[in-house]
Formats: sequence, C-alpha cells, structure tokens
Amino acid sequence: MGLNRPASMGLAMKPCKTFREALEQNIPLLFDGATGTELYNRGIFINRCFEDANLSSPAIISELHRDYLKAGAEVLSTNSWGANRYKLAKHNLQDQTRVINAKAAQLAREVAQDEAFVSGSVGPLGVRIEPWGPTSFQEAREAFAEQIQGLKEGGVDLICLETFGDISELQQAIIAARQVAPELPLLAQITVGTDGLTPVGTPAEWAIQKVIEWGVDAAGFNCSVGPQPLLTLVQKIFPQLRVPIIVQPNAGLPKELDGRTIYMCTPEYMAEFTKHFLQAGVQFIGGCCGTSPEHIRTMAQAYRHQRAMRTAEQGDHAKRPALDIQVSDEPKTAATPLCQPIPLAEKSKWSWKIAHGIRVSSVELLPPAGVVPTKILESSARLKAAGVDAVNIPDGPRASARMSAILTAVMIEQKIGIETVLHYTCRDRNLVGMQSDMLGAHAIGLRNMLLVTGDPPKMGSYPNATGVFDIDAIGLTNMVSRLNSGLDLGSRPIGEPTALSIGVGVNPVHRDFDYEMKRFAYKVEAGAEWAITQPVFDLNALYRFLEHIDKYNIKIPIIAGIWPLLSFRNAQFMNNEVPGVFIPDEIMKRMAEPTNADDARKVGIEIARDMVDRLGDAVQGIQVSAPFGRVELALEVLGTLPQPAAGAPRGHRQSPELSL
Repeated sequence: MGLNRPASMGLAMKPCKTFREALEQNIPLLFDGATGTELYNRGIFINRCFEDANLSSPAIISELHRDYLKAGAEVLSTNSWGANRYKLAKHNLQDQTRVINAKAAQLAREVAQDEAFVSGSVGPLGVRIEPWGPTSFQEAREAFAEQIQGLKEGGVDLICLETFGDISELQQAIIAARQVAPELPLLAQITVGTDGLTPVGTPAEWAIQKVIEWGVDAAGFNCSVGPQPLLTLVQKIFPQLRVPIIVQPNAGLPKELDGRTIYMCTPEYMAEFTKHFLQAGVQFIGGCCGTSPEHIRTMAQAYRHQRAMRTAEQGDHAKRPALDIQVSDEPKTAATPLCQPIPLAEKSKWSWKIAHGIRVSSVELLPPAGVVPTKILESSARLKAAGVDAVNIPDGPRASARMSAILTAVMIEQKIGIETVLHYTCRDRNLVGMQSDMLGAHAIGLRNMLLVTGDPPKMGSYPNATGVFDIDAIGLTNMVSRLNSGLDLGSRPIGEPTALSIGVGVNPVHRDFDYEMKRFAYKVEAGAEWAITQPVFDLNALYRFLEHIDKYNIKIPIIAGIWPLLSFRNAQFMNNEVPGVFIPDEIMKRMAEPTNADDARKVGIEIARDMVDRLGDAVQGIQVSAPFGRVELALEVLGTLPQPAAGAPRGHRQSPELSL
C-alpha cells in the first residue's frame, strides 16, 4: 500500500485497496495528465506511432509514468489510447495490437506497483463506423475487444474509454469491454465542444444518460475544451446522474503562437478548478491534452485539501445506490426512430412505381456549366413529353464545377413538371451542410436522392480543391434515414420527418467485387430503398451481381445504368479514363468497325438497346446517359416507353399531407 511513501511523491498513499472500493465508497481519486503531448515534448514526434513507443522506447514511457506518480497521480493511464488495429495499421503494426496493449499495461503496472491504480486507456478506432461509415458494429466490437484483451493481460485495474465523439461507437466499446473484462470497472468519457454538443451534434446531457444506461461504472467528459466549460456542464447535469463522474479537461483551448501549439491554462488555474470540480460532486479528476506532471502536482495539492474537507463532512464514505441497468448486446445505433418513416410508395411518383414493381426510366443530364439553364430545361421538356419518369441530375460529376445540382433539380421540377433524381455527393460539404441540404431539399419539394461519395477533386479541373468527405455514401445514407425517422445528426427530434426516397450507387464491375458487395450491403442496411448501377457494358457481370444479391437476400430494386457509345474513341475514353467502367473486348471491336461517325453512333445505340432488351424484367428500371446532352440518343435507346400504369399518382404528395 506504500505506507512509507515520501511526501515528495505527492499524495501520501493510495487511499483504498481496489478501484471498485473507490467507486462503492465514493472516494475521490486523481488521474494523471496528457500522454500524447508529453511524449511529443519528450522527443517522440507526431510522425511516429506513440503507442509503438511501448516497445521501441519503454524507458520514455516509464519515465512519464514515474513523473505523474511523483506529482501525486493516483491513477496512471496506459499509453494505449490509439492502440487499436485500425490506427496501428497506419504504421503496419496491426498484428501487434495485443502485444502493444499488454506492454502498455505492464509498463504502467511496474511503475504504479501498490502506489497507484492502472487505467487501461481506450480511444476511438479512427475509422468511420455505422451509421457514418463502412465499418460494421461487429467489426468495431472485435477491434475494441482485441485491444481490451491485451490491456487485461497486462494487468490493468480498470478500463477507461476516452474521447468518444460518437456514442454509437462508444456503445460498441462498452459492449466489448463487458464481454472481455466484466470483472474490471468500466469508465466512459465523451468529448464535447464549448456548445455542449458532441462532434456529431448530440447534446451532452442526452449522450451521458445513454452511456449510463449501457452500464458503465462512471461517466464523464474529457478533451476538446478546458475546465470552465466542463464545470458548467457538470453543474448542469450532476443532479440527474446516479454514477460517479470523471472529468479530464484539456489545459484550455490550444492556441497557435509563432508556429507552435500552446495550451494556456497554468497549473494554478487547473488547481483552482480542481477545487470547483470536487465541490460540484466530481469524483475522478485528471487532465487531457496540454496537462503536464506540473499541472497534476498542483492539482494534487488541491485534491488533498478538498478530499480532507469532503471526508470530514461525510463521515463514513457515502455509498451510491446500486443501479439496476442491463447491458444490451444488441448492435443497434444509439438513435431510436422518433416516428414511423413515410412509406416508399408515398414519397414520389418515382418511388410509387418502384414500390409497386413497375419499371422506371430516367435520363441523365448534366447541370449547365454556366448560368443559363435553357438547354437543360428544353431537354427535360422533351423527356417529359416522351414519357420518361425522371431526369437524373449529377452533382459535380468528375469533380467539375457546374450549376448547383439542387437548384437545377428545383428549376426542372417547378418549370417543366417532371421529377428529378438528384445525385448528392459527400465530397463538397461537411456533415452540417449535408444535413441542411437534405432538410432544404425536402422543404422545397425534392424527393428522389441518389446518395454517392463523389469523385475526388484531383480528377477534376481543380485538383488542388479540398475534398471534405466527413462521411461516405454509407454514412450519408444513414443520415438521411435518420432524417426520415424524425431525428437529426445528434439524434434530436426535427419535428415532421423528411420523406426522401433513398437511392444509392453500385458498381457490378468493380475490380474488387467482394469489397463493393460489402459496401453495398452496408448501404442497404443503412436504409437504401433502390440502387442505380454504374454504366454497364458487361451484362454477364451485371447478372453475376444480381445473382449475388439474390443469394444473400439483399432485397432492393436495381436500376441499370446504360451509356450509348458514340465512337471508338469515346469507348476508349470510357474504358480507360472513367473510374468504375469496364467495356468487354467484343464491344470495343464492334465500336472499332464503323468507318464514319454516323455508323459508329448507330452501332453504339444498337449495343445499348440490345442490353436494354436483354435485361428485360431482370431489373427494376433503366437509367440512360445522354452524351453531351443529346437527349435524342437516350430516347433512341429507351425506344417506345410504356404509359404510366393506371392508378399511378399525378404528383408526389407535399410534406403537409404526409401521414406520420
């Protein structure tokens, strides 16, 4: 127990035998401070893997632990915050995940001995998981479990889940911890901004309540902001909480000074707020980014004084009431639908046909490159007169700058009266902007959305432009599905739900078919209601795709993308320079045979029409591209269009009429 520990070492002794005892008897404990910023200050630069230092530079890690112990920390955090296989893979260290975590725990254990507890630090995976990305909940749980198993083998006293901005991901970490190490106390901390919201907009009060429901032993906040915003938050929510609170603020917000990142909070300032946190009922306090052993030393002095006062006031340590909480192993998102989504058939005429198994047709027209929409409006009128169901509007195709796809779609629907299928990419907007666009699209009357990740800027005319890519098409599909259930990004109610018909893209000839099929399955799981393929020239590949989704019971209508080739040169360009397109040799040979442009165009139309005829009822519909805006070519491919089925709606129902 360290009874002979000298006063210079900080607090006199570990105040209880087990961390579980501290939880049950409400004993305050002081955690240590930052790891990453301190390792950087000690010569481990940011281009290295900090966690690899457990193996390559163990003396530096041990020295840091000793400095925190001498400063008075009663809980030492392992150097393992980013030691999961996804983050380690960036340094080709993923196969050493358990070894690195076990070593992290051993190094902290050797220093702590009986003087302090050892907390196994676990941070986010660093990849987008459901509902924002392609990593599944199961994959996330497996990664967390692997890391926690290593920490457990190394001898930690508790597990601390830190700096989580997405509570859906945090839920998976909690489940993994309870499965792998149910005997270890489990702490969970979310990160919030000065506005009291997580990075995805979830209110802190709601988030912390969900975390407690999932069965942690203590909950709280760390990183992102300094002590003052967290104190305000704690004072606001403390009366609602029935578990111990942990707080580990940064040493203020970072500031740039002469090219250096500086954390401005002094040790004295952190010590003052340590008193305030303890007075507010916080049980566990430490530091995050920018806090040093010197900060912990001054905090320890304040801790010693305040703990003595609290103990005197309480007499025997007050025990907290036991919580009757069941931990669910169900891999569900943190958000629960607020209301029943609008049925597909009620969203639009396009959706009505798809929902009733009626074949649909659409033609893709590029938005204008300038400010005059006359041509696309005239072309849309021709398509409407021909009986085409919808006009497809790409969103910055091949990373080009064109008229806003949303405004183009609005003009077509309002001026021409034909529905549009709006392509919407993740490339140019952050999460906030995408949500705003979806809400606005619904409000103005747009309904049919084809959600795609988008071509990278380097493919276009502005290769130095910045691609945002906060999320990909899978995450965007999840976001729109939430809006359709009446919830925003932060799982807050939006009132009336959106009624957006969700389409996604798929490439049956992707060079990595299994990868594409995995992503496609995630899109369907996320809420996709129909899909449009990349332009297909290899029908055997399309049939293989259709057989695959049938085999794996992926029930979603498929609309085949068809592109009429204009010439052999056009075929060469498509085959070699357009991502995701593959043209079989026999088609290339057919396109090479004509000796003039008219004959080449006729062959291209014949090939496209033949594919449409051969597909028959194998697909739900056809999307035809109009090369260079030539709608007559698309109409030749589509041929004679059937009239709308009897009973089809004349227009999509406006939002006030949609029933919840």
